[in-house]
Amino acid sequence: MEQAHLFTGLDGNPRSEKPRDSGLTMVVDWGLGPNAEEDLILTAGSYFDFAKVAVGISRLLSSEVLEKKINRYRSHNVEPFPGGQYLEYAEVYGKADVYLPVVRQAGYKWVEVSDNLAVVTHAWKLRMIRQAVEQHDLIVLGEVGQKEGLEVTMPMADDVKACLDAGSSIVLLEAAELISDDVEIARQVEAAVKVAGLNRVMFELPGPWIANVNLHDIHRMRREMVDRYGPEVNLGNVMPDDLMTLEAYRRELGVNAGKGKD
Repeated sequence: MEQAHLFTGLDGNPRSEKPRDSGLTMVVDWGLGPNAEEDLILTAGSYFDFAKVAVGISRLLSSEVLEKKINRYRSHNVEPFPGGQYLEYAEVYGKADVYLPVVRQAGYKWVEVSDNLAVVTHAWKLRMIRQAVEQHDLIVLGEVGQKEGLEVTMPMADDVKACLDAGSSIVLLEAAELISDDVEIARQVEAAVKVAGLNRVMFELPGPWIANVNLHDIHRMRREMVDRYGPEVNLGNVMPDDLMTLEAYRRELGVNAGKGKD
């Protein structure tokens, strides 16, 4: 029999347990080595559901290391997936149709499909979503929104609906949209959430790859997302070192301790 936790009764807010369909957390894996990955799973495996192997890092790791990474995550009920920019790279070089079968062969079950580069189109994104689902039995996270500096040509809610209709299971809302103070963008975000339903939207936190974003901005946004949508909001692009403090905030065991007593 498992011994009761020393701090039983001081648990904070209740949280859904894995496997869950809300309150999802996605961690960004920037090439964690096996020991770092094991440490993350050992200390916080119950608190994250996805691991994005960012950009083209799936190619930079050896096949053996990558396959072990994927299998290690999946054996602990964490779904890894390659970053969407890698698929966009494949399209730029005319190899998108090669990419999806290899994703499946590597052991990934999920894939991100995005259209952040100016050279790829919205129609291409929808076609890739359909191909991933229908031809390769992959589960898709379809990203909506644009990287900083690229023109937005479609209302966010329409893009979300198109991604879902094409077969996406979850829609990622691009972080660059969320850090804007633009009232119209805020309205579009709310419209997108209404179209998809909160459980099928994952808000991607910003990072230092976005101009003028520092650690304070990231922590502020995650607090605002939890405060606005509740502890079961889906959050992505969480850095491994920030995972535990995010979970503490979800449970009201962080800087918001005691807030529920107000």
